[in-house]
Formats: sequence, C-alpha cells, structure tokens
Amino acid sequence: MGECATRYGVVMANHVRIIAGYWRGKHIPVPNNEMVRPTGDRIRETLFNWLGTRLHNAYCLDLFAGSGILGLEALSRGAAHVTFIDSDPKVLAPLEKIISSLPLDKNKVSVSLLNQDALLPIIPKPKPYDIIFLDPPFQSDLLNQCIPLLKQYAYEKPGTRIYIEMQRAHTLNLPLHWHCIKQGKAGHVEYQLIEVGL
Repeated sequence: MGECATRYGVVMANHVRIIAGYWRGKHIPVPNNEMVRPTGDRIRETLFNWLGTRLHNAYCLDLFAGSGILGLEALSRGAAHVTFIDSDPKVLAPLEKIISSLPLDKNKVSVSLLNQDALLPIIPKPKPYDIIFLDPPFQSDLLNQCIPLLKQYAYEKPGTRIYIEMQRAHTLNLPLHWHCIKQGKAGHVEYQLIEVGL
C-alpha cells in the first residue's frame, strides 16, 4: 500500500489544548524543540472522531510522544492506559510534570513514561496495544523503520488501530496485513488510520 496522510501545518505555539473529555480546554506546554510538532486541533478532532468509542478503556501507545498531546487526548476521552515514549529527556520532563498535575483516577487509568529510543523494545514486554500513535519527526525515516517492529515486538494485534501522521509525499512501506481505513490531508501533512488484519 502506498502513502496516505497529511498533517495540518507545523504548530509553533508554546502550548496546545486538549479538545474534549475530562480535561477539555487544558493547556499543554510544547517543548521549545524543532523536532516536536504537536498535532493541530483540526486533525486531532478528525482522528478522535474516527476512533470514537474504541477509545473507551483502550490500551494505547504514543511511540514518539513529543508534547504528549495525542496520548493525553486519548486519556481525556476515556482510554485506560497510555505508554508515552520519547528519546529526549528534556521533552519527557514537562510531560511528566503535566501528567502529575492531572486528576488521574489511579484505579481506572495508568500511564507509563519511557525515555528510550522508539526503535528499541519496551522492557518488560507490554501486552498488545488497542491504539498506536505514530507521529515521528518529519525529517526522519523513522516511520518505515518502526512499522515492521510493531509486529516483531508484539505491540499490535488483529484489530489494533494505528494512526500515522507524516509529511505529504512521504512514501510508506506498509505491511500487507495493514489496511488503511481512513485518510486525510491538511496543508503539507498527510494522516491515516490503519486497522491491523490477520
């Protein structure tokens, strides 16, 4: 399958806001780092409309966390768990601070923050995720590097939904068992929602 997806511009503001759910309107700081591009409101609204009720009690992975807005939006809308991964400790530090300030019901919601390379396996090995967010830095080829690892590391399972955001005209090499069920474009960004098949 070829490419399919576009993002709504590069967000350079110093904060983004959670759109809906428990923490609607909460402002999330964006690290002053050119590698961090939070997904804009318009695309995020589209993505979470696509996911709909699948978010309820979902087990999620935000593999290139950055500002953490995708994982935080998922938690705000009813996800049960998000694993946030980023290789830069200066990016994870403000995210950890934000999470510690949120009124989390520890009996219903759990969060993991891991400072590691996204291409390395998570230890201890997690159970397969229901939803995976893939939004790496545009100027890298990390998407094509990490896609085969999701099966190799058993992060995915049949029915897992995978969100991909990338620069327009970026070529993807998608596995045959991945099926693009939704896609869109906004500005120089392309984005798509994948369902993992058998």
